[in-house]
Amino acid sequence: SPILHGLAALALFALGRAQFGRSDAGPRAGAWAAAVYLTMPGVFLSSVIMSTDAVLLAFWSVALLALWRMRDNPTLLRGLLLGAALGAAMLAKYAAAYILAGALLAAIVDRPTRRALLSPAGLMSGLGLALVFAPNLIWNSTHGFATLSHTADNADWENASADPIRALEFMRDQLGVFGPVTLIVLLGGGATALARVRKAFRPAGEPEPEAITPLARDLWSLSFVLPPLVVILVQAVISRAHANWAATAYPAACLLLGAWVAERRWRWPVVGGVALNGLVGLAFCIAAIAPSLADAAGASNAVKRVRGWHELADRLSVIATEHKATALYFDERENWHGVDYYGRNIPGLPPVRAWIHAAEPHSFAEEAGRLLPGEDVRVLVVSQRDDFRPMIRGDFTRMDRLAELVIPLDANPKHDRVLAVYVASGYRPAPRDAAWRDRYKDNPIE
Repeated sequence: SPILHGLAALALFALGRAQFGRSDAGPRAGAWAAAVYLTMPGVFLSSVIMSTDAVLLAFWSVALLALWRMRDNPTLLRGLLLGAALGAAMLAKYAAAYILAGALLAAIVDRPTRRALLSPAGLMSGLGLALVFAPNLIWNSTHGFATLSHTADNADWENASADPIRALEFMRDQLGVFGPVTLIVLLGGGATALARVRKAFRPAGEPEPEAITPLARDLWSLSFVLPPLVVILVQAVISRAHANWAATAYPAACLLLGAWVAERRWRWPVVGGVALNGLVGLAFCIAAIAPSLADAAGASNAVKRVRGWHELADRLSVIATEHKATALYFDERENWHGVDYYGRNIPGLPPVRAWIHAAEPHSFAEEAGRLLPGEDVRVLVVSQRDDFRPMIRGDFTRMDRLAELVIPLDANPKHDRVLAVYVASGYRPAPRDAAWRDRYKDNPIE
């Protein structure tokens, strides 16, 4: 993760410098863009875990650089590099598709980008994207487009209920992703640029200026900030949104802030914001090196999701051995992933399986963790969702409670991972039809 974030920062440095052409401000803009990126609180957190975000942001930043290079000189090679970088970003996470919306907006406000995308180089970029991304599409087409159903399951539109308060909560979370001061500067500077958007359009036939104007450069970068930020903000209102779901907005946001420092616009607020983010990052590094300090400072909530998996796998292994379990069965896919990974080297740990709550698997955990024939003799059901337990009980001929597992994650009991353990047998899953859904819709707890 740190290496990938370093690659992203290098790409943003090169892009920030390229946006100013031969101007002396170019290296300064690039350096500040990289500095804003590397001191983002979200990047500090992402750098201590291995997740898809690190891969996504690295190739997203490279794709932005390749698009700008193609804008300057639309050669076939540059088009191919753009497509390959975008394809690699898409392999990391489907959120990379926001760059297509960004490219469309950039083409609207920037004539050179429009010409480049409509040139043979633009067609070559589509070919490069198709070549790199094709294996993923082929696999999905032969597996019921499982990745799309997994993404839809994350969005949770089935339980949608509009709540504007969640928009405020989402923006609050973004203060912790991009930084409090830097986010306020981004919103203020972005709004100022959008208020002047009409000045970016020139009548047909009017020549382009030799150097890109500050407003045109701002609007180009904003084209890649707005799509993920606006879409995930709406998603937050409709259903839910995790803080990192809008992460692709921030590489271009770093470009904006770097350019503003180089042009002495919003200079000191950006410098102050980077300094504050750096101090937060330093504290986070200390906490990562010495977790006990994070507990003492009350900051351990930020890393609770990566804690307790070894202990959980070990304790389940003891229970499974004592009760001669033929499988472990989880109703929450995060727990399935944790035990599947951290329990892989525990001798005698039974197969790790996942409950399927719909007619077909909606996630990798459910697809890879199907309960196989012969494994339902003595199943340890490990449940975190009390609303799922009656449904799971209905899939077995017998299910008896054994114990409650409490895995402390820090000094705060509210953060404990609490799981109910049952022993079940006779797996006979009920048909996932309308009658089954209606049975549990109004009375989920039996």
